[in-house]
Amino acid sequence: MDTALVQPKSVCDEALGILSPLGAPQNAFAREGVMALSPITGELIAQVRTTSSEEVSAVIGRAPEAFKTWRTVPAPRRGEFVRVLAEELRAAKDDLGRLVTLETGKIVSEGLGEVQESTSPACA
Repeated sequence: MDTALVQPKSVCDEALGILSPLGAPQNAFAREGVMALSPITGELIAQVRTTSSEEVSAVIGRAPEAFKTWRTVPAPRRGEFVRVLAEELRAAKDDLGRLVTLETGKIVSEGLGEVQESTSPACA
């Protein structure tokens, strides 16, 4: 294979190629907003839309009611939810670890370690 014909994937394309199958909504990204740059290359990973103070206040305002609902769920069901969430994170570990690498500049093994730590029983 002629390596001169192979175009390296941009950091942005790679990140979006990972995020889309993981279910990241397209409206999370914007043409304007906060720029997320890769410390590895300085390339733009994505632009993330900014959230207005009204939107933030609305979400924070709903949190107490959400907590009241969550605490009525029996502990075994809450635990099961956390277990299933951890399984989903583990299933996407390679992709999520790569995203950590792109965003933070950590080596791949450290990116994978970040995902692993988030799914450990101590975090659950």
